[in-house]
Amino acid sequence: MAGPLTGKVAMVTGGSRGIGRGIALCLADEGATVVVCARSDDSAGNPYGSIEQTVQEARELGGEAVAMKLDVTDDAEVQDVVERIQRDLGRLDIVVNNAARMGQGGGDFWGSSPENLDAYYRTNVRAPYLITTLVGPHMEELGGGAIINVTSAGASLPPPPGPDWKLSPGRTYVGYGITKAALNRWVAGVAGELRLRNIAIVAVDPGRTVVERNIVNPIAGVDYTTANSPEVTGRAVAYICRDAMAYTGRVIESKALVDEHGIAMTGIVPRNAARA
Repeated sequence: MAGPLTGKVAMVTGGSRGIGRGIALCLADEGATVVVCARSDDSAGNPYGSIEQTVQEARELGGEAVAMKLDVTDDAEVQDVVERIQRDLGRLDIVVNNAARMGQGGGDFWGSSPENLDAYYRTNVRAPYLITTLVGPHMEELGGGAIINVTSAGASLPPPPGPDWKLSPGRTYVGYGITKAALNRWVAGVAGELRLRNIAIVAVDPGRTVVERNIVNPIAGVDYTTANSPEVTGRAVAYICRDAMAYTGRVIESKALVDEHGIAMTGIVPRNAARA
């Protein structure tokens, strides 16, 4: 399928559902060969999706995709998958670090332990760091590449508390927000070094997005009526990857980029078996 990203190979972690699946489908729709990575393969029986289902949907759009099971917290698995992509597909031009330990389960700081932060750090910061160290030399040999890290507005929330401050529903400040802030700082911190090797690194903030789990089990008190679809971030990432160096070192809001450039949505909506 010819498109702006034809000839590129992209790896998307956390690609079995949600924002990761939306990104994988949009990259495939724009011509990239997409390696869909996540822990949820068909054998997991996850009603929200699997890497094989994402691959099937990408192919139905006319794109090219393959599934590779991956737990990003397992260093040996990460190294094996990166080596397989380079061996089997011959190149790796784009990496989207989307897999994340999500927010609400982090609970509150009061009464928690450092092990809680460790669990978030390993998935949300260390895994993207490791993957980038592994793919960087290969990208440099190819003449360049793009690292896209999916971040969150939770990195800068909440604002300083006033005297009437109360805990909010769906809060993601402990663990999740802390590690997303660290991810943003890491992007800014290494962008200069990577630029010298013609590798761009960009953080993309999806904004509030309705994904499969929100449809089935919405968080009480959270307004989803103005939320983005996963395609918004998928289209933003695909657009950035056309000339990623123009955005390197920055945190980009998906909806703002889409609106600025008038990027059309095509209505790609991943199937959700949990809704059946």
